[in-house]
Amino acid sequence: MTRVAMVLGASEGIGRATALHLRAKGYATVLSARTRSALEDVARESGCGQDVFVVPGDITSQSFRAELVAAAERRFGRIDVLINNAPGPAPGSFDHTDPADVTSAMERKLVPYLDLIKSVAPVMTRNEFGRIVNIVGNIGKEPASGMFLSGLVNAAVSNASKYLASQYAKDNMTVNCVHPGTIRTQRYDRAVEHISRAGGITPTEAEDRLRTAIPMARPGSTDEVAALIGFLVSDEASYLTGQQISVDGGQLACV
Repeated sequence: MTRVAMVLGASEGIGRATALHLRAKGYATVLSARTRSALEDVARESGCGQDVFVVPGDITSQSFRAELVAAAERRFGRIDVLINNAPGPAPGSFDHTDPADVTSAMERKLVPYLDLIKSVAPVMTRNEFGRIVNIVGNIGKEPASGMFLSGLVNAAVSNASKYLASQYAKDNMTVNCVHPGTIRTQRYDRAVEHISRAGGITPTEAEDRLRTAIPMARPGSTDEVAALIGFLVSDEASYLTGQQISVDGGQLACV
């Protein structure tokens, strides 16, 4: 039996690395993100074929989320793995946040995550197997200056995931959160550029500044995050649920 994994944000970064990792492990994959051409590039890299299904769209749209799950069921007849992966809100302080900003932030990440879990849970329950991994972020554990909304949303995702892990445990479904720290992605490159420009320093100096807070003194790779996700969705991780696991080179050790 071929297991089916739905990967959100599969066109770049951690989502892309996860899609390629799972495909290499033999999973059929449903790849979703906004841009079809980028998803098709990932599909080609992973070998294409009938076991790779590209469904582009905006995950913040409720109607698209419903169609995504329906399309995956029509194509494969099952969904065994859900990788929730969406960007958080823009940086901003509490003083510059109004109620509309909070609502918008929740609709970008928390609401899509929960809605997709609710949609795939009956499919997983029917098959008596399910693996849900929510990509969250360390900022949900420890707040950071100027990132009020990101911390708020990520903390909400983490709390909800603990609740759902307990609810679905009897159905052989696990729900876990992966918290990437400083990972070399397009977002990392943008952060280096911002620090460089704002501080009037070179990109190399900006990277050195980011590394000082990491015991391993380097950013992580997307493949390192994908490897953890690959384990969490495997049969070997059947007794591991409700967990909050950081991939951060020791930055938040034991938090």
